[in-house]
Amino acid sequence: MKKKKIAILADFPAWLISDKIPSSSGHYAVWLVSLYERFSKESIPYEIHWISLIRGIEKPQHIQISGQHFHFIPCGSRMMAQCTGYFLDSLRIKCLLKKLTPDLLHAWGTEGCYAWATRKLAMPKILSMQGMLTAYAQRAIMPPFQIRQAKLEKKTLPYFSCITAESEWGVERAKELAPEVDTMLWEYAANEPFFHEERKMAEHPTCLLAGTNSPVKNIPCAINAFSHPDLSHITLYLAGVSPGAYSDLPPNIIPLGRISRDEIKRLLSETWCLVHPSLADTCPNIVKEARVMGIPAIVTTECGAKQYIVNEKSGYIIPCDNEAALRDAVLEITKSAHTSIAMGEYDRERCRQALSADTMYQELIRIYDKLLNV
Repeated sequence: MKKKKIAILADFPAWLISDKIPSSSGHYAVWLVSLYERFSKESIPYEIHWISLIRGIEKPQHIQISGQHFHFIPCGSRMMAQCTGYFLDSLRIKCLLKKLTPDLLHAWGTEGCYAWATRKLAMPKILSMQGMLTAYAQRAIMPPFQIRQAKLEKKTLPYFSCITAESEWGVERAKELAPEVDTMLWEYAANEPFFHEERKMAEHPTCLLAGTNSPVKNIPCAINAFSHPDLSHITLYLAGVSPGAYSDLPPNIIPLGRISRDEIKRLLSETWCLVHPSLADTCPNIVKEARVMGIPAIVTTECGAKQYIVNEKSGYIIPCDNEAALRDAVLEITKSAHTSIAMGEYDRERCRQALSADTMYQELIRIYDKLLNV
């Protein structure tokens, strides 16, 4: 019996599987790699076709590896593409889909054009949210590019058969935009190496804030909290924040700039506490990675990853933009190494199960089966 085809449109880090693709030092969706690896281990009932827009290649490429097909399409500037309504990128994607004739389309994220380009195609379609751009723009002053992208997000979601989000917070935000669409929680796995990293806590208390310098991450709140004399004995590392981005930082706040995934693992293993004071966040990877490693975390009520925090047991869930609450939570977790270790271990096994590649894969196959009536 011929397998049904599934087209997965996503920014897959293609350089990890092909030396013909230029590498990128920027952020990539690590859960896509976990999914690819999980597909590779199984005799899956579907024919998988990954479709990715790639900068730096001159012509389309098709690679077959581990029983999966990868279709790489050249693309140019994101700004130019957005200004033209993603006309050329959409045309290339639609032409490829016309040749492939997939039975199901699975688009990832609204940050680019995958969902926008395919929204009106008449076939079963899943949209898996990454960021929730409309919610971000409502809660923080975002750059013009992302504000424009949020407007496209609003027009895109109602066209899909099914929407998934990786947190209840994300599900609620998606339902606000498309209440008539079947929207469900589907968690994206933490990267496998973080399941095997052991804690090697620094001798003196340290905290880590890792991510981009996006306004929704609310880095000034953390800086103000750690500038208080009560936290002067605790070092805060800012991964992803360039030195010089903030002036007059006290000596206990150290911006590290962009760092590698291996360096993130090392910093997590040493830290006493993860700090994530976001104004809005669907379900940040760094919190997932911290929890599978057994590290306590402080998140806000507007962070989807609060589902992996048992308040006052494995970390703290605090109000947004509340420097005093953040300061108090840091002091509680770092009052002793024993406290940090005990809080990190609390509820850890549940988090590891929920965030495993096996769980992600099994739930996705269940969703595919449902939409294809298998």
